[in-house]
Amino acid sequence: MYVRSVNEMTVILLTGILHTALLKKVLDAFLPAMGRDRLRWKIVFAGYYLMTTSAFTAFHASLLYGLCNLAGILGVACFYRAPLEKKVWICMFFFCLDTGSGAAAAFAGAQEARMQQSAVSAWFLLMCVAVACHIPDPKDSREIALDKRQMFLLYVIPVLSVAVFWELLYGSAGRRTAFLLCAAVMALNLCVFYLYHILLKNYVQLREQDIYKQQALAYQNQLEVIMGSQSRIRALRHDMKNHLLALRGLANGAKLEEMAEYLDSIQEFMQNPMEHVYTGNEALDSLLNFKLQRAQELLKKVETDIVLPKKMKLHSFDFNVIVGNLLDNAAAAAMQTEEQFLKLSMRMENGVLFLYMVNSCIGIPEGVCEIRRLSEKSAAGHGIGLANAWRIVEKYHGDMEMRCKGDFMETEIMLYMKNL
Repeated sequence: MYVRSVNEMTVILLTGILHTALLKKVLDAFLPAMGRDRLRWKIVFAGYYLMTTSAFTAFHASLLYGLCNLAGILGVACFYRAPLEKKVWICMFFFCLDTGSGAAAAFAGAQEARMQQSAVSAWFLLMCVAVACHIPDPKDSREIALDKRQMFLLYVIPVLSVAVFWELLYGSAGRRTAFLLCAAVMALNLCVFYLYHILLKNYVQLREQDIYKQQALAYQNQLEVIMGSQSRIRALRHDMKNHLLALRGLANGAKLEEMAEYLDSIQEFMQNPMEHVYTGNEALDSLLNFKLQRAQELLKKVETDIVLPKKMKLHSFDFNVIVGNLLDNAAAAAMQTEEQFLKLSMRMENGVLFLYMVNSCIGIPEGVCEIRRLSEKSAAGHGIGLANAWRIVEKYHGDMEMRCKGDFMETEIMLYMKNL
């Protein structure tokens, strides 16, 4: 049995600290953390450090150590908030760089000196992490992942790379050739990581373009609503003299019921069927009238109860993401039910915006729903884009809850308008 010296154990412990710090650096750079409890994070990374250091001391750079290291990386990633596909991808990327660094160190002349091999491996990993962390990664895209097929193809690269590293370690290739192959494979993974972020950036841009397109359609619809309302006002003004004469005649004859019916007819004439909401806020009215008009065309029953002030500190883009996605998904889910029902209520109280929505639905279990699971398209059609809405709600420190009661989905959102 190999007995480690004090110096070698010291190097292993120090490189373990560096290794843990590099893992934290990568995860913090590309994944949003869940909570800011420092004690919890210290416990999480201390556990990872103890686990991997003990495994390396017992098994050295072997398959058993690799499995322990991978399990530890995945365990730490569980404390970050992001789609599962992205967390696994980041973990596999770091594990690939770590394994490649160890293999490169083994072929760089440190095969006989285990102490040197551990230090050289940490140095190689440090260089790779430094390169990776200089790749631009906007915070608003950290909770976004590509679709599952694209992510599966991305998984293949680090998995095959790790297989190549292990084959080189236990194969018969020359040291120089094996070292060059390790360096080339690691460089390939860094390039793929860079291309992934380019794809992610393009995905975010396409999503924003789609939202801006929706806003343009909403403004166009609102213009038609305004023009229709003005046309009705002009028609009423043109005939106002005749209406006043008719009302005077009814009043002189004390025909109160007929006069009330006449006034109801005027009020009904003035109502624009395309104008579901009028708050005076152009961005808000445009979006809600456009979405509610489409919902009314698709569903049997649409109810609204919206009372909002004209002046609101409101980012129309973010509000479009929240309300637009919610109404689209609610209408899509309600269409597949017999009731085809949708109700939207909005209130503003003491600087807090309250949104309550109910829609008929099928195929969703009773109780509070996990939004991240609903964000995947289901057979009920309920969930497309909910992850985007949840991201915006969290951005403004709000709260969002979705629960299913019987055949109806209830959605409640609370937003602090002082942050909007």
